[in-house]
Amino acid sequence: MKLYTLAWSNFKRSVREFGVLVLSLAFSVFIFFNFQNIVFSDAMDVLENYNKDYIDIVTETLSVVFVVFLFFFIWYASNVFLNQRKKEIGIYIFMGLDNRRIGKLYLLESGMVGLFALAFGLVAGLAFSKLFQMILLRLSRISADVRFSFSLQSVMITSAMFLTIHGLMTLKGCHTLRTSSVLNLLSGAKQKEMKPEHRAVTTLRILAGTGILAAGYVAAWRTGDLDSLELGLAATILVIVGVYLLYSGLIPAVLRALTRSKGYLYKKQRTLWVNSLAFRIKKNYRTYAMVTVLMISAVTVLAVSIAMQQRYERMVWFDQTYTYQIISSHEWDGEEICEGIEEDNEVSYWNSFRLLLMDASVFDSRFQNMSGVVSYSQVKEAAGRAGLDFTWPEPGAYEAIDVSHEIMMSFVDEDRAGEKITIDGETYELLGSTKTPYLGNLQTYMNLAIVSDAAFERLHALAENGRAVENWVYNYRIAVPENVDASRPYLTGLAERSEDGSVYTGVNFTDPLNRDTSWVCVMYSLCLFLFATFVLAGGSIMFLKTGNDVYEDHERYQVLCRLGIPRRILGKSVRSEICFTYCCPFVLTVLTSWFSVRALGNVMKEDLFQVNLWSAGAILVLFTLVCAFSVRMARRKLLG
Repeated sequence: MKLYTLAWSNFKRSVREFGVLVLSLAFSVFIFFNFQNIVFSDAMDVLENYNKDYIDIVTETLSVVFVVFLFFFIWYASNVFLNQRKKEIGIYIFMGLDNRRIGKLYLLESGMVGLFALAFGLVAGLAFSKLFQMILLRLSRISADVRFSFSLQSVMITSAMFLTIHGLMTLKGCHTLRTSSVLNLLSGAKQKEMKPEHRAVTTLRILAGTGILAAGYVAAWRTGDLDSLELGLAATILVIVGVYLLYSGLIPAVLRALTRSKGYLYKKQRTLWVNSLAFRIKKNYRTYAMVTVLMISAVTVLAVSIAMQQRYERMVWFDQTYTYQIISSHEWDGEEICEGIEEDNEVSYWNSFRLLLMDASVFDSRFQNMSGVVSYSQVKEAAGRAGLDFTWPEPGAYEAIDVSHEIMMSFVDEDRAGEKITIDGETYELLGSTKTPYLGNLQTYMNLAIVSDAAFERLHALAENGRAVENWVYNYRIAVPENVDASRPYLTGLAERSEDGSVYTGVNFTDPLNRDTSWVCVMYSLCLFLFATFVLAGGSIMFLKTGNDVYEDHERYQVLCRLGIPRRILGKSVRSEICFTYCCPFVLTVLTSWFSVRALGNVMKEDLFQVNLWSAGAILVLFTLVCAFSVRMARRKLLG
């Protein structure tokens, strides 16, 4: 048999045996290609009005993260592929093949697997690129027509990235084969990942793993604002190290303790699999730790994207509370303006209030931009007319309420209660801070505070001596915000008639599409795909590891069959052992991600509890399906 024929035969068998691996690699290529296609093709030029530059930056950043992940994933997958091929390659040596031909055979087989995964991923990427972009925009809630388009540059970058990583791992495998003895090759699939260690070392691992993981949870729990971000970094490092030590110390120790409990061990045929499971967890602890950390990373990526998505949605709601905002140095008839707008648009609600503008020499706070104050009763009335909740008590004579706005990437503590501000030489204590858009977009560009009615009238004297400027503000919300331009001629004309040199009137029009920050929605959608890829990779690694374990257990189960143990009993033991190996990473992922997501929510001031529920459900569904396939595959190979 020629070497190429043998390699092709082995490749076809490998595709059947490593179908999940090939599927995961192809899916990774599919996602990475579509990421690059967003940047380099002209299919999404419709997003130029939606700040496409930011979208390209986000896409490239996620692509870098994806490449790092793919490097380690291919590294592990290649090691599993090599370990299961070592025994067969050792037999080839006995048949007379030299090291050069063995290396060439492995190179051909691994190259065929890589090229097949690359070709399948690229073909799927090209075929479904438009669908990918449509789903992306749909998840991003952006209405735009997408046409089919791809860039040769995206194909080249994807191919170069994948072939470089896969080629390096293949060359590493060839070097391993050249430097391995025949004995090592024949027993390669059964080599342990960790040598037996002294009991004292195991005890130290248990104590260190438990303590470090607990310290990581405490650090995550205490993470709450920008000043404690170092706690978040410490929590990340401690959790990774703790999970690693937990799998190598505590979990195997607990299983070994169960094997010494006769009341537990001799029930439900646990003797058939508990001992083997204790040994396997200890032997494969690196794999289980890697899968757990990968799942935690996937959940964290999802939490970051959802946190930004929630903040984006609040920004949209903030900006669109009022469609038109009119600021004038003299008083207008609000009803008359409303009637003018209603010639082209139905007005849902409108309100008005007086505003005293001051500069930093009069209004001194931590923000040195234009500042102003409004009276409590006018804001309360405006909030009621706009349907906004207003539960603040009226400030005292020298108290105030800070009025702020939503910021996309803000880690600053929102509660300013107790802070001091100075207005006209007098100190006011803040009762707190609100981001409810009572005053509309003025809150975005000015430093504003709500004071009592008495304080407002006292400060009104500043306008009489020229130290403050009194303005009248009129806010209108129309029933169909997308029809904002219909009333633009009337309002623009209103502003033009008022500009006579002594008075002024300005009009602010709200963009109903909120184009400036819609890149956040695209980032959210891309992170969903990244989450799906990470979770699928974790499931693939578990499936590959299960297949490797089945390869090792074949002889043991054949002996048990010859001893007369019913296949039904053996099938149950196979299911119990495999299910436990999937449950362990899942439980640790859910527990640890609860702390990590909570820490992220504390830092970004977002409620992310639902992220834990959604991610746990998604991982549970995938792990259940992969576990079912693993059990079916194991029963077929072990029991026939």
